[in-house]
Amino acid sequence: MPPATEQASPRFPGVVGHAHAQARLSRAIARDQLHHGLIFMGPRGIGKATLARGLACALHCPQQPAVGCGTCTVCHRILTNVHAGVEWVMPEEPGGTIKVDTARELAHRLQHAPFEGRHHVVVLDPADALTEQAYNALLKSIEEPKPGVCFVMVTTHPQGLLPTILSRCLPVRLGPLAQPELEQVLDAVLRERQAAAEAEGQPPFELPDPTRRALAVRLGQGSVGRALDLLVDASLADVLALVRCGMEAVAEGPAGIFGGDKGPLWSAWTQASGGSGPGRPARERAACGRAVDLWLLHLREHLRGESGLPGLPPPAGTTDDVPRLLHQIDRLQALRESLLRNPNVRLSIEQTLLELSR
Repeated sequence: MPPATEQASPRFPGVVGHAHAQARLSRAIARDQLHHGLIFMGPRGIGKATLARGLACALHCPQQPAVGCGTCTVCHRILTNVHAGVEWVMPEEPGGTIKVDTARELAHRLQHAPFEGRHHVVVLDPADALTEQAYNALLKSIEEPKPGVCFVMVTTHPQGLLPTILSRCLPVRLGPLAQPELEQVLDAVLRERQAAAEAEGQPPFELPDPTRRALAVRLGQGSVGRALDLLVDASLADVLALVRCGMEAVAEGPAGIFGGDKGPLWSAWTQASGGSGPGRPARERAACGRAVDLWLLHLREHLRGESGLPGLPPPAGTTDDVPRLLHQIDRLQALRESLLRNPNVRLSIEQTLLELSR
């Protein structure tokens, strides 16, 4: 096997995508030049924590140093979170903070690291959950780490990190996953959930239908976390139906736009916005905003020569009529921007649909 430094595309165990970051980190490990403080920054749900775990395998693996084999005992223990050379520091509850007592205990513990192997990886997830006092408690450990200790700070909000931390750590910027990569990870997660439900004797985990899956992938914009949220979002189908009815009303003209509350368009509007009751204006603005966002994405994809969102018809007029597509995008953007200042959302929708039908 060629050494890691000659590998064109090293792949850490469990990691999909981020080829440039993996290659950069692998080279640094092979040369014994890995920075002791790393900041994995990027959008939510793109695999930052997974990359941190893969990096730990690359540091510890005896079979494929600087890459990780994913199958040896060491890699298996890291991937199942039972290796003493890797520890995760997280808030006690989702959305909480990492408190100063936790940081002090970690700083004291690190005086005796590494505990297993030549390395000790500390993953702070998310790093922006550390309070200022917790940062200060860890500052000396980060500035003067013991040999073999590596900090990996995972964050979607690097602006929430203290300047003293940013100045002492190396940023590793990670972008959204490409669509094939997102599909690969999403399908793996869905299979895991299906297997877990079966193993625990729970009701069968229903895989999403192909249309819903394709829509979640498209709207996920490179984030597996966002795509998973969309798959379980019961309101997404209603909003998509509203967009479809809006496009059909535009094609039909005034008869479709002013078809009354029992017509297809306004029946879909009632369903998507939750009908009457408390909070109706806010619910209407939210439903309209989501519908406009989907419609705009559909038009922009057609503008690039793509097929658009699954389940939606082609835009009114010919798809190669660029001026018409740009006019529709402009009108929908104006509707989106007017939502907060216009109390009558339905009237705004009617005016916009009339403009689109001309």
